Amino acid sequence: MIDQNNMEPYINVWAGNFYKPAFDDENFVEYSVKLAKELGFNSFLLDAKAWEDFRDRYQGLEASQYVKMIEYTIETLKANGMSHEFLALYLNGDNLYPNIRFSPPIYGDSVKNIDGSDGRWYRYWSPLAQDSMMDHVAGLLSTYGDNGTMVEINGEIRKPICSMWDPIVAPSFDEEGIQRYLKWLSTQYNDSIHFFNNKYATDFITFSELTPKDYWYELKYKNEQMYTSEDVAQLTPKVIMWADNMKWRKEELCHYFSTMKSRFNEMDDSLFLCPNLAQWSYFLNIDGSMLSNVGFSELWDTSMRGIDIYALSPYVDSAHFITVPITPYGDADPYVVACQHSMMRAMNDGRDFVGGIYWGRFLYHDIYSSITPCQMVGSMVANGAKGYTSYGMSGLDDGGVLHRMEESFKASLATANQWAKDVIPMIKGNRTKAIAILFPSAMSAFEPMSVDGNKERRIDMLGWYKSCCDAGYSADIIDLNMVIHNHLSNYSILIISANDCYLLEQNVEAEQRIQQWVKQGGVLLHGPNDQLVEAALSIAGTPHEPDCIQYGEGGLPQGDCFESFEGDEVIATYLSDNLGCVVSNRFGNGYVYSFGFYFGYSYSAKVAPHVPLEQKNNELYPIPMMKANITHDVISRHLKPSCNFYGKNIETAVFENGLVVVNHSSYPILLSNLEGKRYYQQHINEDLLLPRSAVFIEYV
Repeated sequence: MIDQNNMEPYINVWAGNFYKPAFDDENFVEYSVKLAKELGFNSFLLDAKAWEDFRDRYQGLEASQYVKMIEYTIETLKANGMSHEFLALYLNGDNLYPNIRFSPPIYGDSVKNIDGSDGRWYRYWSPLAQDSMMDHVAGLLSTYGDNGTMVEINGEIRKPICSMWDPIVAPSFDEEGIQRYLKWLSTQYNDSIHFFNNKYATDFITFSELTPKDYWYELKYKNEQMYTSEDVAQLTPKVIMWADNMKWRKEELCHYFSTMKSRFNEMDDSLFLCPNLAQWSYFLNIDGSMLSNVGFSELWDTSMRGIDIYALSPYVDSAHFITVPITPYGDADPYVVACQHSMMRAMNDGRDFVGGIYWGRFLYHDIYSSITPCQMVGSMVANGAKGYTSYGMSGLDDGGVLHRMEESFKASLATANQWAKDVIPMIKGNRTKAIAILFPSAMSAFEPMSVDGNKERRIDMLGWYKSCCDAGYSADIIDLNMVIHNHLSNYSILIISANDCYLLEQNVEAEQRIQQWVKQGGVLLHGPNDQLVEAALSIAGTPHEPDCIQYGEGGLPQGDCFESFEGDEVIATYLSDNLGCVVSNRFGNGYVYSFGFYFGYSYSAKVAPHVPLEQKNNELYPIPMMKANITHDVISRHLKPSCNFYGKNIETAVFENGLVVVNHSSYPILLSNLEGKRYYQQHINEDLLLPRSAVFIEYV
């Protein structure tokens, strides 16, 4: 993705002027533009949502102070050889008015609350709302088209635009909104009220009898605790209703993006639609309940939003979101960014894509005190991103304050950006495919972090991913739709991470594809309580008490779900009863490896468990500290590492003409066994890769 203004890879930063001094100090604008250029950015994403003062300006009226500073920023960017693009539309029109932004948002058509008041949220499906959005974008492009960012991507010259930021659909409880949902609900249940009654434990005669309190979770269960994992296991009416609400939101978003892509292309077919589909990561985002006094913090958990970015991918030009190197627990972790860019790579399979990263002091967590920009840019490049966008400059409410970060951070960022500009054009071909990890789409869409055990289940996917990286394997995070479209043929190994919600969105076609793939020689790894594996392969475990394991030595797995398995080969056993903890079964020409505990969570858990008292002074170690790694041993039976150089906290990515190595550890590593020309971010000598930095090694 080459910026046509300077013929460098696209490296973009969001810039806001809600707060002073950016709001009214021209000297600060000049300073921030020059700083961004020094840091290696070549364009600004200007926050220009649909507010009335922009509409007034399109009509020739005097610029408000906010719009005036947007215009001054555009002039300053041009004077400094940089370009601009726009954050044009936002999830609900605006969440800043009237306290921070002083001009009202334009909705075109908004939803209604249950009491009939204005919900102040886009009615996404309304042509009136969509018309207002198109009018705003057309105004931005015609009024401020000069010096707009242009990029070459996928062989075409395009104009990138953030065509929506954090899209979230809200229900509308006026007559039209009620009827729209009831029509969807009736279709969902095959027009059978008896089928619906069975799921909801009700006795309605027709769908038309339902009122919002009969079908919308937040009205039906107002002031109640969120459903539990036991509700999920039993598929109670409470969890069914929540899942239906989220399925409707998912489908409405797909309809919206499909419609808007057509409309944008009709207006200007050179637009490159790269909406920011989630501001604070996706699935591995921080728990919003940890963020007191932060607006919309409950929606930072994307499972509260009803969004499936994989499903939205066909309706945008680059499926994209902002990653933050922090786990749901609030721990800084570079593998979150690596894992999430693996998701983006899969979402955009067959086309170039834009990466995304948060820069700044993250609210209550100073993540860049232990993680460097160098390693984060290294991970984005390693995952195949052809450029990236970031948050942000002057984002005081959210901590995206590049201008206030310490000099060491700025130096690392400038170095990383220059390195990315140098090596991205050098890298040829796609990253080597090796292992697929199945994204738990149903759990991602339907199960918030407040459900007991949810964070551990999310971390399970991250742990599997990290384990693959540590063993030298490339891992792609794919979803069930990709399975249906035969993407499994690209892989010899499939790992299914924890997903207790699978039966809320069962996919029979995907089950058949997986069954056929394993029969033909595929190798599948999975954990306990895996409903997909049970449905597709008739393999199920038996509940087991939490226990230690034996695999050459004693081990301490973690998690809240344990099962035992029977199989052709028992690889590891439980210590108390010698039942199968990890077993293999032959299935046609393939193999299924069943793990009785959440291996991924155990592999990446931050807390080392105490040896159980009943084990007295037995030598037992957490899973990451065992001499032998069960998963690495299993995978190595069937697949060689993508690269012969690997190790714990080392990320490697093999391309057609070289490899990227990212050192996520706190220690320098030697690369003397690797051949090729080195392009270091931080060059000391030809064989030393410094901690928390990256290198591209070009084959010669």
